[in-house]
Amino acid sequence: MSTKEQPSGLKKLMQNEKFREIFWYFVFGVLTTIVNLIAFAVLREVFKVKWPVTIGKWSFDLFVTFINAIAWVVAVVFAYVTNKLFVFHTKGNVKKEFISFVAARLFTFFAFELGLFSLSVMVMENACNMPKDDILISIFGIDIANIYLVKLFIAVFVVIANYIFSKLFIFKKKESSDEE
Repeated sequence: MSTKEQPSGLKKLMQNEKFREIFWYFVFGVLTTIVNLIAFAVLREVFKVKWPVTIGKWSFDLFVTFINAIAWVVAVVFAYVTNKLFVFHTKGNVKKEFISFVAARLFTFFAFELGLFSLSVMVMENACNMPKDDILISIFGIDIANIYLVKLFIAVFVVIANYIFSKLFIFKKKESSDEE
């Protein structure tokens, strides 16, 4: 028997660079989602404004989309810093990476945070008859409205798409020493 103990379980998995990267991306993806949700909730509570818009028979509160955009900006800045420093550990050109990061995030923002989010809220309210402000669940005295179910649903698509963009296009590890 060896005097040196072999790592097992999570310790062994964390020695694998690909697993470690996905693990930390997941951790910071969850934290980014929490940052997004908290910013969204705070803005929603502070600014109790409604901008109703009607499209055919369906109605929609445009202000919800506006505060969703602000929460997204806060989350993107948090995500860039954590992805660069703790997930992908790149030493590339910060300006170039940040611009690429924001461009990819803009794509997922328009596709998911605005497009799929707005569609999902309209379907939830109009087709499923679930008003966005109805309480879905109450945890420790905190009421969670239906709209947060949509936010979490959308977050799954956003995290997956953002990982693909980050891994393949933004935080590429340099094969050679030609750092920018």
